[in-house]
Amino acid sequence: MLWLGFAILALIALAFLFRPLLRDHHAVASRRAHDLAVYRTQLAEVDQELARGALSVAEADAARLEIQRRLLRADQGDEAAAAPRKPGIHVQMITAVVLMAVPLVAGVLYLSLGRPEAASIDMASARAEAEQTARLRQDAEQMIAQLRQRLEAQPDRAEGWFLLGRSLLVTERPSEAADAFGRAIALRPDDAEPYVMRGEALMVAADGSVTPAAQQDFLAALERNPEHPGARYYLGLARLQQGDERGAYDDWYALAAAAPADASWLDLVQGRLRELAPRLGIPLAQAVPEPQPAAAAEEPGPSREQMDAAGQMSEEDRAAMVRGMVDRLAERLKQNPDDADGWLRLARAREVMGEQEAAREALRKAVALQPERVEARVALAFNLAGPTVKSSEPLPREAVAEFAEVLKRAPDHAQALWFVGRGAYEAGDKEAAAKHWNRLLGLLPLGSPEARELADRIAGLSR
Repeated sequence: MLWLGFAILALIALAFLFRPLLRDHHAVASRRAHDLAVYRTQLAEVDQELARGALSVAEADAARLEIQRRLLRADQGDEAAAAPRKPGIHVQMITAVVLMAVPLVAGVLYLSLGRPEAASIDMASARAEAEQTARLRQDAEQMIAQLRQRLEAQPDRAEGWFLLGRSLLVTERPSEAADAFGRAIALRPDDAEPYVMRGEALMVAADGSVTPAAQQDFLAALERNPEHPGARYYLGLARLQQGDERGAYDDWYALAAAAPADASWLDLVQGRLRELAPRLGIPLAQAVPEPQPAAAAEEPGPSREQMDAAGQMSEEDRAAMVRGMVDRLAERLKQNPDDADGWLRLARAREVMGEQEAAREALRKAVALQPERVEARVALAFNLAGPTVKSSEPLPREAVAEFAEVLKRAPDHAQALWFVGRGAYEAGDKEAAAKHWNRLLGLLPLGSPEARELADRIAGLSR
């Protein structure tokens, strides 16, 4: 059907091109007659002007002479010009062939060199994407309906109102979302997150403008959590929208300077800084704060020859070789105990060898050297948790505490949010569990299996 439409459009275009070739060529004669009539009318008007006294005899004679000269040229010249304007039959045929050949050659070239199937592929892709979006929206609507039913029975569940607000915001109902977040704020006034989310909902309802009401929410969030990145970012955006580019830049620079290197929102803030820097006369090289030092590269592993030789060793010999490498690393760390990366490598090696206690000590030294390093704390937290990570046994308190330390440095760390929430649940603090799991839910793709499972767990907290 698509190609049939293209063919019809091509024929219509050709018809318009053929029309000048096939129409009757009486236009020249009609124009000649028109010009002669105009000149004769002008001669009559000269006589009338002379009779009224508007022209002198000399002026009238000069005007008649000019008009007669034009009349003579029109009468003699148009016949000679008319003949060559009408193309001969061979010219018409050649032109018609060329006009027919152009779309045919273009079609052949496209079929051989182009991608005729692209349109159908694109349409199929668009349909699949639309169906997926519809399914996700249906899942979200079903979740919203279930949440509303639960909240009718238990209206004092702050985490339920918070989750409802998130779902309404995702489904593009910002006004309803703001109302839901307001209910969560009323039930949990000391939590910064609902204030930030209500501020976002008010912004969406205002087409991205940071309204005074939204600004008040972000300020209220900072009173409860002075380091909240979302509130700090949006307050910088409010300054920008008010024309205070320097204030926005300073706010975002401070936010980026304090951000952990793996923060998911850091690229956004850095992009804003680079956007504002030229307007403020700041060199791009100085637009963003210096990034935190990257983890040092690990020492090179064994060579190919060493690996081949190890493959021919007995189990005892291989174990002895690995033990020798680990011992040499441990000896070097005794000489250079400030090498945090070395302690991390030693910890990984100890864990591979099954020496969990020794690995834990190495991790503690790495954390002590670089307490803000998230990856070291995460590794220590998992080491402390041990086999309880994958079992139904309660997590050790020390492991939960270490995951909580991770959240202080990376508030959106998914694993830490899950395990701190789990630790709170196992300790009987369902409210704290809901708080962390709701935050984690906001980081998961809407409608994903993980999001649905986590939403069910959050809903189960109210039972």
